[in-house]
Amino acid sequence: MPAEATREVSVKQSEAPVSEERERVRTIVPPVDVYENSEGIILLADMPGVPKENLDVQVDKDVLTIKGKIAKVVPDNLKPLYAEFGAAEYERAFTLGADVDISKIDARISKGVLRLFLPKLEEVRPKKIEIQVE
Repeated sequence: MPAEATREVSVKQSEAPVSEERERVRTIVPPVDVYENSEGIILLADMPGVPKENLDVQVDKDVLTIKGKIAKVVPDNLKPLYAEFGAAEYERAFTLGADVDISKIDARISKGVLRLFLPKLEEVRPKKIEIQVE
């Protein structure tokens, strides 16, 4: 490769402190794994850093909405000179089918993973027919 074709790349970082008014909250779409069994649907949403207090799961009509907030990660007694990660919000919505029993949805969070169990209505679950001997 000729010497004139190579170039140096440098990153210039601003020396100005990060101001509160410049800080924007990022919205993150959490990755979700969806599984189905005979009992219902299981959603596993990756939402690291979201405590239970900042988590909101709602169903409005046939739309399931998941929201979560990550607070600033900088302690109050410190002021960042440069920050690439700050406050963020997770948000994702799903349209539910008519076979989901929304009154029995179960939500749990553990180690940054939100687990939702969406049970199927009794009338749409597969039923085993017992065979009688005569």
